[in-house]
Amino acid sequence: MDLWIKEVISRLDRKNAQILFGEHAAKDKNLDMADVDNAVKTVQIGKVEEEKSSQEKERICFKNYFGKKGQTYFVVVEYYQDFIKIITVNKKKGKY
Repeated sequence: MDLWIKEVISRLDRKNAQILFGEHAAKDKNLDMADVDNAVKTVQIGKVEEEKSSQEKERICFKNYFGKKGQTYFVVVEYYQDFIKIITVNKKKGKY
């Protein structure tokens, strides 16, 4: 894992941090309650997707596969001092 990603992730414990949704993720993505729960769970326990993370804006992408739904969630976040903000959520059918 890249050093900058480790540095950003070490700022907050993502399992216990407050996770908020940005305007784009909340309004434009048409997420239902299950999607919201899965997005939050992806941030808390998902793997880092280095190729989709951006060092310029310090945005980190997490991914997690949910077998019951048969979908993989990709969640892009920004870390702030007191919380983690979800920028966008992408779902794909199947395991990636």
